Amino acid sequence: MSAYRIRGTAVAVAMVCGAAPSPSDPAAGREARQAARFWTAQRMADARPLDAARVAPGGPGRPVAAAGRPQGTMFGGSRLIGTFFGSDGPGGTTWRCTGSVIDTPARDIVLTAAHCALNMKGDYVFVPKFVKGAGPDRQPYGIFHVQRIFIDPRYVPDRGSTTTKKRASDLDTAFARVSADQRGRSLQDAVGGGLTFTRANGYTHRNVTVVGYPSYRHNSAGRAVKCTVPTRQLPGYRQMSMTCGGYYGGVSGSPWITDYKDDARTGHVIGDLGGYNGGGNDANVDYISYAPAFGDDAAHLLADAVANQDPSSDAPPRRTPGVR
Repeated sequence: MSAYRIRGTAVAVAMVCGAAPSPSDPAAGREARQAARFWTAQRMADARPLDAARVAPGGPGRPVAAAGRPQGTMFGGSRLIGTFFGSDGPGGTTWRCTGSVIDTPARDIVLTAAHCALNMKGDYVFVPKFVKGAGPDRQPYGIFHVQRIFIDPRYVPDRGSTTTKKRASDLDTAFARVSADQRGRSLQDAVGGGLTFTRANGYTHRNVTVVGYPSYRHNSAGRAVKCTVPTRQLPGYRQMSMTCGGYYGGVSGSPWITDYKDDARTGHVIGDLGGYNGGGNDANVDYISYAPAFGDDAAHLLADAVANQDPSSDAPPRRTPGVR
């Protein structure tokens, strides 16, 4: 695997929601403090997921058992992985998808899925290692106000949806830039590290760990889920596939990590839970998940996010050795 390096010239992609102040900008700190006043423990606990909730055949909360099928483990989470909350939900607040901290010179970049970020049009915050029932000042690594979203403009969802089953689903990756937290810390300073964006170098991997936050319907404690499994290619797509139960709505955007360790400060991420049909198969079961395999398209998107610039929207799809 070859770890990504920031390039001086980025050419691929972005959807923009305003300019991003630097983490040292006092205005950015004020926004985080204002967000902290709004996002009480109760509001975060009451937030409802807006990504498609995947339901197992046995019904909500009752997955059908299958011999040999791995099941995700619920745990306290990782400092590098968290969840997004927004103020644009039908009930006032939204619990939308999973995100992870990416190690970059900007020190303020969060990875998620494009189908999650596409509708982040209200005020959003990212909460690393979210603890349900804790207010902003009791979250272990603070909260971070989302300033700007980067999405490949070639990611075009199906009409009336934020997801697609077409080849554009290969581009279901997004990055967010966030402000300093309510204490004035950059994201990476607060969590003490970040994942290394890494080209996937193919689809078949022996051990990949996927960590995410399932929705409240199947996760009343608000805990993270993790599973370490082999991956293979989703036929016809530049995407990886895994089989593991417990990945309900809310896990979209979860990082796929090749060298995961609990609460580590680093690791190599090769994809994000998303892609075909928002990262799940046509049956929308909780135990089949997909991820775009990171290649040049995602690398250029990250470079745009780091440079905080608007790139060209008419770039052709790029090829990466081993990822076709």
